[in-house]
Amino acid sequence: MNLKAIDLYLRQLREGKRAKSHVDDADIADYLEDIKRKDEQKFIDYINSLPPKLKAETFIELPTVFQIDLILKSAPEDLAAVIEELESDDATDVMLAVAKADEEKEDTVFKLLSDKRQEQIEQLIYYEADEAGSIMQTELLRVRIKDSVADALGQLRQMKEKKLANIYNLFVTDEKGRLLKSIAMDDLILEDPEASIEQIADRYPVSHAVVSHDRMEHVLQTMEKYDLFSVAVVDRVGHLIGRITHDDVLDVMQSTTTKQMYGLNRVDQNEQWQEGFATTTKNRAFWLGINLVNAVLVSVVIGFFEATLDAIVALAVLMPIVANMAGTASVQTMTVAVRQMSIGEIRFNDFLPFVKKEFNVSLLNGLLFGVFSFAVAQVWFDKWLISVTMGLSMFVSFVSAGLLGSLIPVAVKKANFDPAVASSVIVITLVDVIGFFSFLWFSTLIVI
Repeated sequence: MNLKAIDLYLRQLREGKRAKSHVDDADIADYLEDIKRKDEQKFIDYINSLPPKLKAETFIELPTVFQIDLILKSAPEDLAAVIEELESDDATDVMLAVAKADEEKEDTVFKLLSDKRQEQIEQLIYYEADEAGSIMQTELLRVRIKDSVADALGQLRQMKEKKLANIYNLFVTDEKGRLLKSIAMDDLILEDPEASIEQIADRYPVSHAVVSHDRMEHVLQTMEKYDLFSVAVVDRVGHLIGRITHDDVLDVMQSTTTKQMYGLNRVDQNEQWQEGFATTTKNRAFWLGINLVNAVLVSVVIGFFEATLDAIVALAVLMPIVANMAGTASVQTMTVAVRQMSIGEIRFNDFLPFVKKEFNVSLLNGLLFGVFSFAVAQVWFDKWLISVTMGLSMFVSFVSAGLLGSLIPVAVKKANFDPAVASSVIVITLVDVIGFFSFLWFSTLIVI
């Protein structure tokens, strides 16, 4: 949308005038991001001038760093008003952000909420971050099997009047609240309003649902496999308790991909470019410190062979080549392992074939680059013992890189840790240690 139009819309609201156009909350959020960097007070004035519902939806669209800043600067009453306007899943996210930013304010804000909102948040906040229940909405279009199509359409009108978004399905339950069927809205509106849901239910296919404690990866796999825009969430005995929509799943997918990318490259998973340089410096310093410890460990290994390096200068020239090639090979394998596990392509009962394949790949690449390294070293230094050492160490390093890059992520996942974070630290360190050790050990045995 035109930036001038957005600014005009916000100025009209700030001046208490009735805005003549409608602007999407995402466009407002993008515009306010730019305003905040130029004029903090204007940013505050603009966001406070928004109508309650639009203010709440715009708040959700802002970067986390800006949300935290607003939480710290806002009165508890204003935060409670924002939370009341949001759907249950977003309201819970804001409540968690308040808790993270200011624990004392969290208690005050929570007490200002309505009983119904408190109940919703207490229900959703119970779930772990990687469980289906953590992103479900409790607001949904639900009827009992004995109700009519007209009853369902009447509820739909009421929900749309309350501006509930993304209503894709009607969820049908029995008298005890257990999920029986999910009917798409475009199918429902074509049915005879006088017909009962029971009369039409059998015409629709078996419905899919996830359990509230299912892992997020199972939710993603279910919605992708069956091309669902929304999926019902049930408890362990089948009672309908919520729904998950595709927009929330997209947010999870984007967040997961970012975390994997950051984790594999040893960057704090929550880093955003909008945050202050001091925070970024502190977070990166932590990982750089870990990397320094790893580098010292590798240097200690090299130090054991100081006499070997002193005797033959050529080894110091060739040694980094082995480490670099092995490190790249391990990252290739590790990246595939982490990503394929996250999208459900590799499960624990599948990992042995995956490890076998990666072992075979590492064997072939080890032979190929071992021979190539032998040839390069021979042309370079014309000393066949050094060339043999180079070829052997390259082969060993490639094989270890393939095994570690495939085994470690699976082991880390099995131990309930994030493989994207832990794997890169462990694998890179071990591959470097094995690479340097094998190169210098072979040198001591063959050359010296």
